Amino acid sequence: METRFSKHVAAAAGFAVAALISSPAAAVSPATQATATAKIYKPLTISSVQNLDFGVIVLTGASFAGEVVSINQAGTLTCGSNPGVLLTCSGTPQPAKYKLVGTNNATVTITCPGFNLTGPGTLAFTPNAPATVNLGASGATTGLTFSIGGSITVASTTAYGVYSGTFAVTADYQ
Repeated sequence: METRFSKHVAAAAGFAVAALISSPAAAVSPATQATATAKIYKPLTISSVQNLDFGVIVLTGASFAGEVVSINQAGTLTCGSNPGVLLTCSGTPQPAKYKLVGTNNATVTITCPGFNLTGPGTLAFTPNAPATVNLGASGATTGLTFSIGGSITVASTTAYGVYSGTFAVTADYQ
């Protein structure tokens, strides 16, 4: 005599076997498949071409603080907020220049942290560098030259003398 319980167990086992041998659900695909990419680049090289030079900065006898002398990437010098009154600038100012050689048309990120110029005292140097450059069609042969300017802040109490410091410029493919 079969019990109701054993009928249910037999029915459940039958459904389980049927589920195992029945066909799977239909496979699906996305509307658009993902792609795979790889960027293979020529090793990037960077070299210094020209040093940055603020020229000669003459402080007047007047009392002042916070006068900014800056040179932009194009080489234009700004001699404080009131040129000729608090400061006089002369000489041949020029921005720093670097040459990059790498893969044609690649975009390169430029990093140039601030640093101190030292001499008889210390002057904080704030760089003015491009964030990125594109190597263009001749990046692998002649490369690209780019400029870095920057600024220093002087006061009437800034010690007289020659100040210098070293850039820590780096370049990396984007």
